[in-house]
Amino acid sequence: MPRLPRSYIKTSFFHVITQGINKSYIFEKAEDIKYYIKIMYHLTKEQKIKIVGYCIMNNHAHMLIKAEEIKELSKYMQRLNTKYGKYYNKKYSRVGYVFRDRYRAEGIYTEKYLYNCLKYIYNNPVKAGICKKAEDYPYSNYKRIDKELNENYTFIDVDDNDEDIGEKIIKNFLKENEIELVDLKRNKRKLKELIIILNKQYNISLRNIAKKVHMGRETIRRLYNE
Repeated sequence: MPRLPRSYIKTSFFHVITQGINKSYIFEKAEDIKYYIKIMYHLTKEQKIKIVGYCIMNNHAHMLIKAEEIKELSKYMQRLNTKYGKYYNKKYSRVGYVFRDRYRAEGIYTEKYLYNCLKYIYNNPVKAGICKKAEDYPYSNYKRIDKELNENYTFIDVDDNDEDIGEKIIKNFLKENEIELVDLKRNKRKLKELIIILNKQYNISLRNIAKKVHMGRETIRRLYNE
């Protein structure tokens, strides 16, 4: 299932990640990537979606998407991956799922986080050793970003599991709010905000949240229900 906020959304920007089943190549040829990009943009005419940034690799894709309503993002990604999956299976004479776990979506809550996310997306082929500069990669909509960015931001990656995701979200939340974990525990308003994000957006249980922030489960539950 996609990790999306259901009832506590404070953002219209999402870092979306989709990956091939079993980490397999699903964009084997240039024409496959070009077809995916074509339907990415074609479907924005039918859904209220704006593609801010993207980078398509051989076995996964990163996108930064603006969506005013979460149902529009869900519908868009479902149609995009279903349409490409049918194309891929027909072309390569195969059956079954093409994408792993449908997709993941990480909310972007600050302008600085947004620009760091774009930089992270564009640097994927550089990190993979495919090219030396992000602007040299042909399958992204690379934009020059004249901003001072924090290299220490971390983002959900294709190989992250649920435990890794929780740790990354907590780390980024503390960084964005310029607060230490020990101080967060005393700030009920901020702590509740983090709990809601972890539970509603990333489906992390209250019990696991309590473990990650080193607090009692009942304290976390009580804050959540207030």
